[in-house]
Amino acid sequence: MKLKSLVIVSLLFFFVLSMQASFLGDLFGTSKPDHQVVHEDAIVIEDEEVMTADEYMDSVEEPTDIEVFATPDTQAFDEGEVYIDDEDEDPFIKAETIFLSYLEKPEKIYLSQHVTLRLKAIVTDSRLEEIETRFLDAKHVKILNPNRPWNKTSDNSYENSYVLKLFSTAAKLPDIEVTASSSKGQKQHKRLEAYKPKVVALREDEAFCLVLSEDFTLNNHHEKKYDEQSNIVLLEINATNANLEDFHIPYAIRDGIDEIKESGPIQSIYYFAIISNDIKNFKFKYFDLVSNKYHIVSFPVMLLDSSVSTQTDLNPQKNKYALYKAIALFVFALLFFLFYLKYRKLYLLLFSLIILAFMLYTQVPISKIKLQEGMALRILPTENSTIFYKTEVPIEADILLRKDGYIKVLLPNTKIGWIDEDSTKN
Repeated sequence: MKLKSLVIVSLLFFFVLSMQASFLGDLFGTSKPDHQVVHEDAIVIEDEEVMTADEYMDSVEEPTDIEVFATPDTQAFDEGEVYIDDEDEDPFIKAETIFLSYLEKPEKIYLSQHVTLRLKAIVTDSRLEEIETRFLDAKHVKILNPNRPWNKTSDNSYENSYVLKLFSTAAKLPDIEVTASSSKGQKQHKRLEAYKPKVVALREDEAFCLVLSEDFTLNNHHEKKYDEQSNIVLLEINATNANLEDFHIPYAIRDGIDEIKESGPIQSIYYFAIISNDIKNFKFKYFDLVSNKYHIVSFPVMLLDSSVSTQTDLNPQKNKYALYKAIALFVFALLFFLFYLKYRKLYLLLFSLIILAFMLYTQVPISKIKLQEGMALRILPTENSTIFYKTEVPIEADILLRKDGYIKVLLPNTKIGWIDEDSTKN
């Protein structure tokens, strides 16, 4: 009986021991892991260890350093720093928004020529409304209209024309930098590198007046005696795309420009030259940019009586017309007077007197003025006009005309010129 009981207990103990073998193997690492079959392209997924919430919270260490993210206070920045929020960052800052190109660029340029460069700018961002231009790294070049504003030709296109002047065959055209900005101060830049044209210097010539022009016109000229050895020649000239500011006659004893006016590509000047009275023919050359040839301008030096000169009207022919006009007025006044004697109509006499009064008004000086010693007479009624004569003693002169603060006077020695009206009040 005892033996039977012992066998049963042994069997039970062995059974229990065999049931717990896998548990003990896992516990002490003695059991062998099951082999896992992995097919090609298959993904092996390992079993995740499962733990309770309490176990997870206990396993995580509490951080000692905690970063706090907050929107920075703009007032905390140093003066001059700018805070930029990524959400507000403009995309044009990263992308190219200006495209700059030449519309016109001459490949051949003469020294002193007025050269026009036409530019086009395309601004793809509509917020960029104001455009400025800078000229960089130029040598022996002058920009004649650097502040010319851009003209908007469409929604995002602009055009401009800049006029340059070169002074040396070693000249370098400028790089052109365009800056477009918005009302909020955002800016974008674009730089157009200069191209290399062929620079040509014209040959020197004693008759060359140094002017290059597309359209040159001598409107009027006037010559008169200056002193015992010389005469003075006055010219009124118009030209297009020309450098009239350089007009110069090489054989002149003295010369200069009394007045220059500009309207876009069109220029006009009043020029004077004092030349020897041995010169009987006034001659000069200018270079025509259309034909690429020299053109000659020439006229005889025909001295006029200073007493009939106007000097604001440089055309000598108009002085003859003034004489013919005075004769015609006198004839009409005489005819109306003869008609009055025949028909005894008062209106005929009135017409005769009115014509006679008008003729006298236009031919006889209105009044006289006393000029002090050393009073300067100018060629034109402008501040920068050339002084061609000064009174040697106090004299009385006839007043011919008043204009823009100047008085045109006729001196007893038949010289005519303009004097500053304020100088007569001293």
